[in-house]
Amino acid sequence: MQANQYLGIKKLVTSKISVHGSKFYGFLFPAQAPEDFSDAIKFYKSTYADSTHVCSACVLRPDRSYQRFNDDGEPGNSAGRPILNAILSARITNVVCVVIRYYGGKKLGISGLIRAYGLAAKSCINSSDIISITEKNRIICSTEIENQYQLYNFMNNHKDISYVLNNDGLFILSVPKSKHQQIIDNLLKMDILVYE
Repeated sequence: MQANQYLGIKKLVTSKISVHGSKFYGFLFPAQAPEDFSDAIKFYKSTYADSTHVCSACVLRPDRSYQRFNDDGEPGNSAGRPILNAILSARITNVVCVVIRYYGGKKLGISGLIRAYGLAAKSCINSSDIISITEKNRIICSTEIENQYQLYNFMNNHKDISYVLNNDGLFILSVPKSKHQQIIDNLLKMDILVYE
């Protein structure tokens, strides 16, 4: 895999397992920011208010440097940590995994909890489509209307560039991180104004 690529997922994936009467519902979905993790915890705690525990973990950033987990009242490191370990083992990032437990009347013990929460997370991961994602940077630029055709031709010839045109007439380009400086140099050669 290239240096500016990482593994992630496209969409929400769910799982359901039962262990000695307890039911574990897993939810794995893409995320971009730490707020996505805290928002997910609030959402699932509210949506599944009748559940026994809402445990979770997240890994963010292409280098997987942002890692958090929450045991939500289960014994320390018996729920959130196995969820986090499942994510790390799959080498994916920019994801949140939430596992909801409904107690089934039989205690599972620490090792049983670790297995159950880890299995619910792994089940989600195994059901997901893991994809290679190219890390992107943003370039903001503009040009006179009569010269915009040059910019459109340039972008048409570089399929890895996407863009939006905002209300102020500025082009907001999304470019592969590895080509960021090269693309800026090319834009400047065409007399395109670049506002990094």
